[in-house]
Order: sequence, then C-alpha cells, then structure tokens
Amino acid sequence: MLATACAGAADDAGTAVTTERAPVFRYPPAPDAPTADAADSAEVREAVDRLATRLLAGEIDGAALADLAELGDARHAWYVADLMRFFGPGENGNELVDAFEALTDTSIADDPDTERSVWLSSTNHLIAWDTPHYPEYRADKAGLFLLVEDRWEPFFSDADADIDWRYLSWGGVLIDDRELGDTDGCARGCIPALDDPAVTGAAGGDWYPDDAIVFGIVEGDEALAIPKNIAEIHEMFNLTLGDRRFGIPYCTLCGSAQAYRTDDAVAVGGADEVPVLRTSGLLSRSNKVMYDLRTQSVFDTFTGAAVSGPLQDEAIVLDETTVLRTTWGE
Repeated sequence: MLATACAGAADDAGTAVTTERAPVFRYPPAPDAPTADAADSAEVREAVDRLATRLLAGEIDGAALADLAELGDARHAWYVADLMRFFGPGENGNELVDAFEALTDTSIADDPDTERSVWLSSTNHLIAWDTPHYPEYRADKAGLFLLVEDRWEPFFSDADADIDWRYLSWGGVLIDDRELGDTDGCARGCIPALDDPAVTGAAGGDWYPDDAIVFGIVEGDEALAIPKNIAEIHEMFNLTLGDRRFGIPYCTLCGSAQAYRTDDAVAVGGADEVPVLRTSGLLSRSNKVMYDLRTQSVFDTFTGAAVSGPLQDEAIVLDETTVLRTTWGE
C-alpha cells in the first residue's frame, strides 16, 4: 500500500490513478584507465600540444583531437570535457563528444543531462567513475583556462596546491581582484564583493519584507542580518562585527552562506595581514572558489582551509562561526 500511494496520485473524485516516473539514469561501468602517475606517451603529448597551439587562435584542431581520441587513454577525457566548457554546440561540440566517447568507450546519448549540456554529462560521468587525471593535466588545464583569465595564473602555478584539478571548472565570470573598499564594480565582468557595507539599525529595517530570507550572524553583543537578495548579487562580504573581522561567502549554486573570522589568520595563524576574501570566478564541483586578495591563496570555501599559496604554507584554517538562515520577521 505504501509503495502504491507513493507511485500514484488521485483524481478529483478521490480515485487512485497511476503516474509514470521518469527512468533513473545509472552511469555505466567505469572505463579502464592507467593510474594517475603513469606518464603520457610521446604521441599523446604531441597531440595535446597541437591542440594547445590551435587554442591560441580560439579554435579546435580536429585532427589533433581525433589523434588523441584514437590513442584511447580515458584519463584525457578530463581535458576534452574541459574543452566542452568553452566550445558549445556545433562542429567543435560534435567533435568533442566523439572524442570523449572514443576515449571512454561510452555513449552519453542516454544521459538526460546531455540535453542540457554535454559538458555537464561528460564531467558527471568522469566524477561518478572517479577517473584519474594524468601527470601533465594541471599544466594542460592551465593553458586552456588562462586564455580566458590570465589572472588565475597564481592558482595554477602552485604545484603544491591541495586542489583536485579534475573538479575545477569555470563559473562563467572573471576574477574579482579589486582592492579592499573599491566600489566601482567589475568592468571586466566579475562578481563584486561588498566591503564594509552600510548597515541599517534593526528598528529601521522596515524597508525589508518580513518574509524575506536573511543570513544572521552574532559576534559578542552585535548581530547582523544580511539580506539574501543582496548576497545573491555580491556573494562575498568583508566586514567588522563585534570588533572581529569577517569574510562571508555565499554560493548561489550551493545555496550556502558561511562566515569566517579572518582576523584569526593573523592572531593565531601567522599571516602578515588579515585576508581579504574575493570570488575567483572558478568553481569546484559547483562550489565557489574563494581566495585571499593579498596573498593569492585559495581557500576551501566549505572548510576555511587554505589550499594553495603562502597561507597554505602557513597551514591557515579560518575560524568558522554559525550562520542562521531565517526570515527578517523571525
């Protein structure tokens, strides 16, 4: 009876009717792949180098792509999937899908995500399979991504970074590298952090609807409510509350707001200055990648741990405090 009730519905007369569920898509078995530390052959490197050279002109070398696919190393499907992120439907898109399917010996046609994005489907296949990367993958990926935003170079150049490069993708915007307090916005197209914003006293907050969502933070005797609609525009705040310095990221894709006491990086972590958090324009499995403007160190947004740059060398982990999601009326 429980199974029947869950699978069905009722018409206006209360009679049980049957509804069909969409079939559940299951990823096929993972393709065979060499280990992550197995070196590429000379033929593979030659094909990738030809691809990289043509990318400088914003083009895909179809012959080089076909040669790479013919060599059949599933690890290089990560690089092909990265190319899909920047080359949409059309001749190049079809060539990339063909190369991905040849490298993995898998068709993605049955995946419902393919209708939305072949890049999404291909990447999700690789994540589901936990396909390893290859030793030169970071450098190859950097060569592609830096054509879009050369200011990401410090992230890719840190060979010791604790970043899984397979999961790094482009969020569709460029880096926010404005100085602290800059209010001019992003002429180049970034998500502009809001530094030390003006605030309204609680008694004067009638301009915000009671049923609208806020993110609440308390430090000492002070409390702050950040309106969700403002967080959706800026996605990052640097401010002082209760005599403490905070960095507050909000990831629209994850629906998560967090708050870190950034002055702890100086007080107990050994950083020279209080970090200024910014949005990089990159994502890691759809979670925003944030970094420190002053040292170019990348932080894991969910844990507050520095995963690259000087702050990683200092083993900095930002102290996180509670964020309450509620309504302004509550």
